[in-house]
Amino acid sequence: MEKSKVGIIGATGYVGEELLKLLDQKTDLEVSFLSSSNSIGENLYEKIKPFNNIKDQKFFPAEEAILKDLDYAFFATQHNFSMDIVPSLLRKKIKVIDLSADFRFSDPNLWQQAYEDEHRATDLLKNAVYGLPELEREKIKDADLVAVPGCYPTASLLGIIPAIHYLKKEPQIILDVKSGISGAGRQTVENKLSVEIEDNFKAYSPEFHRHQSEISHFLEKQYGSAPFIIFTPHLIPTFRGEYVTCYLEIENQENNFQEIYENFYKNEKFVRVLPKGTIPEIKKVQNTNFCDLSIFKKKNILTVHIAIDNLLKGAASQAVQCLNLMSGAKEDSGLNSL
Repeated sequence: MEKSKVGIIGATGYVGEELLKLLDQKTDLEVSFLSSSNSIGENLYEKIKPFNNIKDQKFFPAEEAILKDLDYAFFATQHNFSMDIVPSLLRKKIKVIDLSADFRFSDPNLWQQAYEDEHRATDLLKNAVYGLPELEREKIKDADLVAVPGCYPTASLLGIIPAIHYLKKEPQIILDVKSGISGAGRQTVENKLSVEIEDNFKAYSPEFHRHQSEISHFLEKQYGSAPFIIFTPHLIPTFRGEYVTCYLEIENQENNFQEIYENFYKNEKFVRVLPKGTIPEIKKVQNTNFCDLSIFKKKNILTVHIAIDNLLKGAASQAVQCLNLMSGAKEDSGLNSL
């Protein structure tokens, strides 16, 4: 059986390195192109310890991916970068899994509002599939371009969606979200953020965070209207892991939401609805593709607690989950050992 050939652009960031570790476990593909803007011309093994199956190779400029014989290309890059390269890759029939924000919005005006720049590949936005497998599985299977959700939207949407039809009219949703420092990226962490947050805890971007727009956009696309969302992110003194607490206003207090959530996710391997009264913990999802969640109800407020690994289920392993769906492999291929 011929192996699929894969490229990773942004391979030496935290998410890129996680992708390398995951793809090293998959025997059905070959990582044959790597790019990292800070490492052009250097060798992989000079930057990252040797792998079992991924061969040592040089880092090339991202634009050279177009010249390679690839089946899939991952972008683990900052926003406002992939949109200049993805169109050419798609014309070459190279399927793209983009972990940046460049194709998460189907409306270019919303993208411009969130990222304060004009989108330069607007014709692709409506065809990009949002890469949340539990909600968009069938679309991902047929997609040429998958936009992997941000880490906060991944956890938040998995917590909100099972209850969406049980919310009061024009509801208000409060999202109290917390992330380990790796979510800020390698450069920021290495520029003293790890020192600043040691034995510390603080909110950031309290007035506006781009992931709030992403969550609202997905809910509006799927359900016709977006609830009013209050979204407050925080940094916590840990490297990896994310914790979201959703406060949802429900219509009927008599509904059994434990049962509703269990039924909604009963066929999902990577979403674990915890037994009633159990609370998710970051340490139990770190280094896994699992999303753990629990439900508590007080009168007309449903509180949902969600824990994921921001670098994995919030990024790299979810991207591999999407790759598996696109390629026809088992959805958990390369993810079972996490």
